[in-house]
Amino acid sequence: MTITENSNRSTLDIPVASTQAKKDAGMNMFYLTWPILIENLLRIAISSVDVFMLSAYSEKAVAAVGLINQFVFFLQLLYLMVASGANILISQNLGAGKQRYAGVVGLGSISLSLVFAAILSLVMCFSADAVLKLYDLDSEVHTYSWQFLTIYSSCSAFVALSMILSTILRTHGYSREPMYITILALVANVTGNYIAIFGPFGLPVTGVPGVACSTVFSQIIACVILVLRIRKHKDIEHPLKQITKVPLAVYRKILSVGVPTAGENLSYNLGQIVIMRMVAYIGTEAMAAMVYALTLLRFVFITSISIGQGTQIKVGYLVGAGRSDDAQRKVYRYFSLGFIISLTLVIIVNIAKVPAMNLLTRNPAIHQLISILLLVGLVHEPGRNFNVIIIPALKGAGDIRFPVYMGMIFMWGIGVLFAYILGISLHWGLLGIGIALASDEWIRGLVIFLRWHRGGWRNKKLVDNSSPVLTADV
Repeated sequence: MTITENSNRSTLDIPVASTQAKKDAGMNMFYLTWPILIENLLRIAISSVDVFMLSAYSEKAVAAVGLINQFVFFLQLLYLMVASGANILISQNLGAGKQRYAGVVGLGSISLSLVFAAILSLVMCFSADAVLKLYDLDSEVHTYSWQFLTIYSSCSAFVALSMILSTILRTHGYSREPMYITILALVANVTGNYIAIFGPFGLPVTGVPGVACSTVFSQIIACVILVLRIRKHKDIEHPLKQITKVPLAVYRKILSVGVPTAGENLSYNLGQIVIMRMVAYIGTEAMAAMVYALTLLRFVFITSISIGQGTQIKVGYLVGAGRSDDAQRKVYRYFSLGFIISLTLVIIVNIAKVPAMNLLTRNPAIHQLISILLLVGLVHEPGRNFNVIIIPALKGAGDIRFPVYMGMIFMWGIGVLFAYILGISLHWGLLGIGIALASDEWIRGLVIFLRWHRGGWRNKKLVDNSSPVLTADV
């Protein structure tokens, strides 16, 4: 494996295989991030395609899948607990020139993800009906929701494993391969959805259960191919046959980083589930509008999320290599870029909202609600960049706990609380909920920005360059 460690270079040389050294040795943030962006767009497409295609089947099915997407994201965030810990530790160890220990972390993360997936799958399958009853749903929406949730959660181990394997490939410089594999998964998903919803060639129309099975099948395909690609790259030190021999200390280290790292995201998603319950209280049309608006806005903030993911890898590598000044300077540039892109895209979405909404639904009441949420998005989306770019930078540097504390305080103390006050108590509806969420992003984001600017993360490094082992303290 080739690792360039010239501290005078202005761009980060992510570790790459020796067979790719000539073409990838000058890898910079653009070459790291654009495959992540495409992959994220495709992942959104995989989840959004269910909504788009089900809109031709039933509005209630759309509302059900939109609700279940919150639980899907919840499961993914729990799996992210392992993936994010692996991402940070692998990046910092590769930056410090410790390929062997990066490989050990990768093996441990695979094992942990499978254990967590097995436990969570059982819990979600057996508790699905009881949890959905808390939402006081229309009976048909409840049925659709239960069908999708039980099918998806029973096979979510493939999602967990795919996240870990993709992380291993990206941190070793193979950021394009997960992108290509996601393309194949999307094709499989669309094909399966078409068969389930439209029943071509005399096949039965299976509706929501068929769409759920299609989604699961596409993830199985992705997982299998990722395993094959990992095994092909001999420079990635992850001998799968030795997965049962990973020291317990490695598991503890992954969790000591991953648990608080994922905590901020977990808190956010729990807040979103509570807010969706408020939206459900407003009505089915409000739920459908929220689902459609998020479907459109995801294509706005996904660029910033991708920049944030690339930033976390790059900051981890730079900090591991002892280049904290470079890391601080570059993060300002990445944040500015994300802010400008988000503002531009959300303006475009508002300009083109009428034809976009017509693709989703012809219901004028839902159109009006979507328009309100998109208008609030003009303020909400630029502010989101503080949290989706700078928080990953803090985590990549090893500053794990501060974003978690701030997330819990502001997301619940401002986002959820004022969503209830404005949206429910004052009867402002979706407008009040949107204002509360935008306020959370901006206030929390400014606090996070000050943390980065003042350098509170500089003494949080996870890897000791003078020692061949992982440091014990987070």
